[in-house]
Amino acid sequence: MSDKTVPGAISRPLHVGSPNILDRSIFLKRVERILDQKMFSNDGPLVRELETSVAERLDIPHVIAVSNATIGLELVLETFPKKGEIILPSFTFVATAHAVKRMGFTPVFSDVTSDFGLLDPEQVKRLITPKTVALLPVNVYGNICDIDALTRISCEHSLKLIFDSAHVLGVRHKGIYAGTFGQAEVFSLHATKFINGFEGGLIATTDEDLAAALRRARNFGFVGYDQVNSIGTNAKLSEIHAAMALTNFEHFEEIIRHNKRIHDAYKRRLPSWMQLIGFPVHTESNFQYVVARCSGLKRDPLVKYLHGHRVLVRRYFYPGVHRMAPYSDDHHHLPVTEELSESVICLPTGQDINEDTVSYICDLIAEFDG
Repeated sequence: MSDKTVPGAISRPLHVGSPNILDRSIFLKRVERILDQKMFSNDGPLVRELETSVAERLDIPHVIAVSNATIGLELVLETFPKKGEIILPSFTFVATAHAVKRMGFTPVFSDVTSDFGLLDPEQVKRLITPKTVALLPVNVYGNICDIDALTRISCEHSLKLIFDSAHVLGVRHKGIYAGTFGQAEVFSLHATKFINGFEGGLIATTDEDLAAALRRARNFGFVGYDQVNSIGTNAKLSEIHAAMALTNFEHFEEIIRHNKRIHDAYKRRLPSWMQLIGFPVHTESNFQYVVARCSGLKRDPLVKYLHGHRVLVRRYFYPGVHRMAPYSDDHHHLPVTEELSESVICLPTGQDINEDTVSYICDLIAEFDG
């Protein structure tokens, strides 16, 4: 089997999260519109249309488009009235911690739950000190944290609560779309995410004053044509990025249906020694990530083996941010995070992947004798 070509005549390597590009003709029409109007950035009409479409479709009061999710987190953190410690999981992409550190806060790493890799409320309670100013849970793999418990903790201790929701655009918790939890949530529009905008991010909030402050901050602090009354930066989303994101967002339900078919195909075909990470009972996922756990002794050799067959799986997230060089001097033992980071493998999905391709990948895995 390993000498055969991938079904569907896909000759290029198979990546985690192949970008969704569902309607090239509509996208190209929008590109022509951009070129005709000669407005390429600076809060253009497609950026505003994207913000409005997401807000209306997901029932979010305020959506602010930004150049990427990392700077979106930084803009939100910059609105905090004082510095201090922020509790976040180590089981996340390093950008979450970088945003905290770059904005002058001290990251305090918490362990996660063993079932879904989400911030553990019980661990959080033990880490709160007089220096704590905020909680920064991360919603991973299309799963949403224990919103009720984390909201209760933040209220009891008068802490800010913001979410790194890069993975959960279009995901619902108890019937409510992500985007209205805490003071703010930040989504990613990176090419490998649920909605591909090449690059980009969205900040969602129910707070009108915060939304206004974020709109100023993403555009150097401008409040008018030539008036600046606060500190800001260049975090604007360009029109070409908005065109791609908007075009894909119009196929919201279709993308979810496709992702679920691929997820279910893996679930049927993977060997018994690989267990898919599922979804909390109250979560309706976007199925953008297919993540499995396997024996730590098998995981790394399996990754190498699949890479050798041009199936570019990932260790997601390895080795845990608390064990990365910028943060390891202050690290402490986080047993669940470490076990997950040493056993999790993220498998290819996205619009380029069909059920025949899943069968090919699963047959490769079945032949692995590591």
